[in-house]
Amino acid sequence: MMTNHDEMISDWKKNAEAHDEANFTYLRSLKLADKSRRTDAAAAARHEQAFQIIDCTRCANCCKTLDIRLTADDVDRIAGHLAMTSDAFTANYLKTVDGDQFEMVAKPCPFLGADDRCTIYEVRPEGCRGYPHTDKRNFASRAYGHSANARVCPAVFWIVEEMRKNRR
Repeated sequence: MMTNHDEMISDWKKNAEAHDEANFTYLRSLKLADKSRRTDAAAAARHEQAFQIIDCTRCANCCKTLDIRLTADDVDRIAGHLAMTSDAFTANYLKTVDGDQFEMVAKPCPFLGADDRCTIYEVRPEGCRGYPHTDKRNFASRAYGHSANARVCPAVFWIVEEMRKNRR
């Protein structure tokens, strides 16, 4: 028997592509409007609601499909947690991108457990800590990212859909 959560994930997978153009157009319109405080407040409120409804650990699509970026600080913190040198951690798990940034070489993330939970959650990269960025200031300035993330994350899809329905 499907639960509401399972139905929401299933609906998201079916609808994200179909709603992609409308959501992108809506998000771009936010970027052109000068209502950042109102938009940020609406997004933050829906962010809170989304994560009361959606359990990331039952999805983990971001960990399975996105390029996971790390900073040098992330590398040092995670390597220390794993009792590895930063060089050994980098050699085993990362490639260098943009000079001082790194990216996981494997997808899904090698630290995603079989139960869809992060095995390094306490020391996870900063990018993972902040994902999907829907509760951050200047929501509208991230229109392209939110549009792409609506196809990756059911929470982002839900947030954008709710905002678009209510035009905020």
